[in-house]
Amino acid sequence: MDKKRRKKKRYINAQFLWLVSALAAAVFLVSFSRLAMLPFSWTLIMGGVLGIIMLTTLVLSSRNQKSRFVKSVNVVLCAVLLVMAWLLPVYQNRLTELFNIVTGDVSYINFYVLNEKYRAAHPEMFETSDVSYELSDHLNDVFITSITADAVNSATAVSKVKEDYGVSIQTTDRSSYIDALDALYRREGDVLIMSASFEAMIADNEEYELFRDDLKIIGRVPKEVNNVLPESTTSLTKEPFIVFFGGNDEEGELYLEGKTDVDMMVTVNPVTHQIAIVSLPRDSYVDNPAFGYGDKLTHLGMRGIDNTLNGLNAYLGQQIDNYVIINFTTFRNIIDAIGGVDVYNEYEFTAINGMEYPEGLIHLEGEYALMFVRERYALIDGDFGRNYHQQQVMHAMIDKIASPEVIVHVDDLLSALEGTFLTNLTSDSIYAFCRMQLEQNIDWNIVSYHVTGLVDYAECASAPGQELSVVFPYFNQVAFVSQVMSDVIDGKIVTQQELPEGNYDYYTEEPQEEYGEGAGW
Repeated sequence: MDKKRRKKKRYINAQFLWLVSALAAAVFLVSFSRLAMLPFSWTLIMGGVLGIIMLTTLVLSSRNQKSRFVKSVNVVLCAVLLVMAWLLPVYQNRLTELFNIVTGDVSYINFYVLNEKYRAAHPEMFETSDVSYELSDHLNDVFITSITADAVNSATAVSKVKEDYGVSIQTTDRSSYIDALDALYRREGDVLIMSASFEAMIADNEEYELFRDDLKIIGRVPKEVNNVLPESTTSLTKEPFIVFFGGNDEEGELYLEGKTDVDMMVTVNPVTHQIAIVSLPRDSYVDNPAFGYGDKLTHLGMRGIDNTLNGLNAYLGQQIDNYVIINFTTFRNIIDAIGGVDVYNEYEFTAINGMEYPEGLIHLEGEYALMFVRERYALIDGDFGRNYHQQQVMHAMIDKIASPEVIVHVDDLLSALEGTFLTNLTSDSIYAFCRMQLEQNIDWNIVSYHVTGLVDYAECASAPGQELSVVFPYFNQVAFVSQVMSDVIDGKIVTQQELPEGNYDYYTEEPQEEYGEGAGW
């Protein structure tokens, strides 16, 4: 009689799968604990949550070893934990790289010629519209420099041409880049030598705001920026500090030499949980340390971020050692990454591009947010109103980024920041600040002020021989905001107050006659 042999059915029981998921949980917890921006208390909480989950699945696995449902739960749990254990250090590395990649320490000196389109439109000045876009074809031409305004960059470019081509070029000098550009248009020279950082300054001049359409870059010389500030040694969790936020009114790549169209100082006391946001008009007439006399605040940055901070420190009587430089690309990306912000718009207006902003609480995202902080022509008080809008959005961004809600936006926020800002703050100091915020869930007391002043004209160091539109900040308002910053640094509790009515006396509250209204920068 044949014996029937029955093969024993083999299966993986739920307990074995639970053991695998328990190992995955341990790997995930180790990975979680190594996240530098998270406080240790969060690791304990996460450990407790995982412990409850694993204990529950252990009971289910012991009682239902053959249950497909229980096995599926263990497999899914194991897969999720392993994927998260792999993703967490990836995110940390991305965040660390944001602060550790040195950028902005190279500037460029460009060689410009009038392009074919411009030449064709002005046949009375040019026999032909043809022009070579190769620098080597212009070595016998006259190069226009601006020794007074930018001797170092002009000399660097001339030396580079001699080094590369073995010839000494003929130059004609002008006192400013506006004069140098004007000389190019008048055909007093053929090639303009100019630092790229000065382009934005020239575009501010209504007469030349579209000059980029007329010119073609035929060569560029990279130059190392020697005025890069060292990494900040400030402890963001133990001692008060001030961060300068400089906003560049441009798109694309950022440099440590360039205009700062947003000039905002954020004073933070991590012990008393006080923050003071102070904005100065970009056209504030202050001493330019690089030249030793008055200039627009925005133009100080064309001699480097250290020149801007030195000028602000002298003007405000503070010690600002930290900076964050962004531009419109960064701003738009960050706003989108955090899901937008809500602000209260005090009156209805329509921006220059047609976007409408109703009175009341409005939600700002992307381009809509960008135009809210850029618009000035439709505002009652012009640029002073724009400063106020910038502060409103900064306040809203701080509130949102400081909240636990930002965790769900981490991936988008990292992508938004990648390569789009410059700072001397270290990743370690930022991590420490994040740990403090997440552990204590601090409700920051934020006050904000934007200084106003008299709009007039004055000769500026960056444009010698020319009078440009500037703002003379009211002395008493400058003294007031400087005192607020000092109070925050000294640990005093500050409350939001009305900015004093502007006058030019540090000591009296008697208003003096006002001759100007909203700025036009």
